[in-house]
Amino acid sequence: MDLGSPITWTQCDPCSNCYPMQRSPFNTKESSTFRELGCYSETCLDPRMKELLGNCTSWTCRYNVNYGKESSSFGTMVIDTLNFERSNNELKEFIMGCGDSYEGPYRAQLSGVLGLGRGPLSLQSQLNAKAFSFCLVNFGSQTASTLEFYDRAPQIDKHGLGNNSIIMVPLRENSGYPNYYFLQFVGISINGFMLDVKSSVWGYGLNYDGGVILDIGSIATYLPSEAYNVFKLEIQKVDHNLTREHAHEDLELCYKDDSFNVYPSIALHFENGNVAGENFVSFNMNNDQTLLRVDEGTVCLSFVEGKDSNLTVIGSNQLQGTQLMIDLVKEILIFTHNKC
Repeated sequence: MDLGSPITWTQCDPCSNCYPMQRSPFNTKESSTFRELGCYSETCLDPRMKELLGNCTSWTCRYNVNYGKESSSFGTMVIDTLNFERSNNELKEFIMGCGDSYEGPYRAQLSGVLGLGRGPLSLQSQLNAKAFSFCLVNFGSQTASTLEFYDRAPQIDKHGLGNNSIIMVPLRENSGYPNYYFLQFVGISINGFMLDVKSSVWGYGLNYDGGVILDIGSIATYLPSEAYNVFKLEIQKVDHNLTREHAHEDLELCYKDDSFNVYPSIALHFENGNVAGENFVSFNMNNDQTLLRVDEGTVCLSFVEGKDSNLTVIGSNQLQGTQLMIDLVKEILIFTHNKC
C-alpha cells in the first residue's frame, strides 16, 4: 500500500528484468479478461497522466513511476478484472501497470504496489469511493491490517473528539507533488514545548517545495534539515537521564534500552479539521511510536534528517495502532488511536 503512488502495479510474465519474488509474477496468459492499453487510449492521452506515462512512441502505453530517488518501476499499462476476496466484489476494467523492469531495492515478499495516491488511476478513484480507511497494526502484531472503501463517508463518533482519541486534520494539495495528500501541520512539541521552527518549513506561505505528508512506505519520520537541527538540539537538552549509544545508520539519537528509562514525550500538532473544536489538535505518541529497536539493548528515536528534501514525511512507526481514514469529499484525514 502506498499513499503516494498514482497507480497499482504488479510484476507480470513475461518479465525481462524483474526483481526476485517469493510468488510467481502474474501470468497474463491465464487471464481471459486481460488486455494491454494502446497508445491512443483515453487513459494514455490523459494530460493528468503525462508525467507518469510520457509520450507514447510504440503501440503499447508504457509507465514509469518513481518512489523517491531510490526505486522505480517500469512496464505496460493494462486492463483486467480486480477481485476482492473478503467482500466478493469485483472491479471490471481495472487499469493498472504490468511491471517488467525496475530500479532500486524491493523486498521479495512484495508483488508490487497498491496505489492509493491522488489521481484518476488510484484504486479509490477507480472505485469511485468517497472515503477509504486503513489500520496500521503494531509491529509484530498477529492481527492483519485492514483496508476499507466507502461509497459514502462514514459518520464519526463525536465522543472521541474531546479526549484526542480521534483527531481530524484538513488535507490540501501541492502542485509540485500531485500524487500526495498534504496535511495542515502546525509543529512538533517535546515534553510539552513547541519547537521554534518557522511555519514556512512546514510548507506554509510560498514554500511550494515543502509540506507535510504521510508515507506508510517509510518507517521513520523525515524532517527538513532546518527542523531536524532544532529537534535534535532540544532532544539533547532533555535526554540526560538516558545512556547515549552510537548512531545507527541515519538514526542519530540512540540510547541503551532500559525498562527504567523515561524517554522524552513527543507530539505532532495539526490544524483542526473539526469546525467546532480548538485551533489545532495534537497527536501524542507513545514510546512504541517514537522509538525503533535497532539492536538488542539499543533503541533510537525514529526521526531522521531529510537532507535532500523540504518535505516532512511522517512514517509508519509513528502511526502504529492507528486507524487513518481519508474523507475524499471533505478533504479531511481522521486519526483514531488504538482502533486496530
